[in-house]
Amino acid sequence: MKKLTKLAVLLTGAAIGFAAILLVNTGNPANMGICIASFIRDTAGALKLHTAAPVQYVRPEIIGLILGSFAISLATKEFRARGGSSPLTRFVLGALVMIGALVFLGCPLRMVLRMAAGDLNAWIGLVGFVLGIYIGTLFLRRG
Repeated sequence: MKKLTKLAVLLTGAAIGFAAILLVNTGNPANMGICIASFIRDTAGALKLHTAAPVQYVRPEIIGLILGSFAISLATKEFRARGGSSPLTRFVLGALVMIGALVFLGCPLRMVLRMAAGDLNAWIGLVGFVLGIYIGTLFLRRG
């Protein structure tokens, strides 16, 4: 994986922020913009994995992110199919992350957008997010 420059990181952040504004202006809910956890929930509903009618919609953003990421990884020759140890543990942890994201009303990107809009609940989510990263880092260091 190539190291990114500070300029590349800033430009990527600006592009994501602009995309969130554009998505809200073209019809996404005002408190959402870009929220991967909510978009995956909506897509799961469209696949009839749950029955909550208001959130059963195939999100084109998810399809675009997956196809775009795959295409860019092929173009830069960074794609490698690989498996990991204990897939059940990874699956359960991933499910817990998604449930936690939906309990706090969105993914980390949406959390930042909500903080920018003055939502105090997002700050509580930030505390949990930082603690989760800290505890996860401790586990990673111990192996």
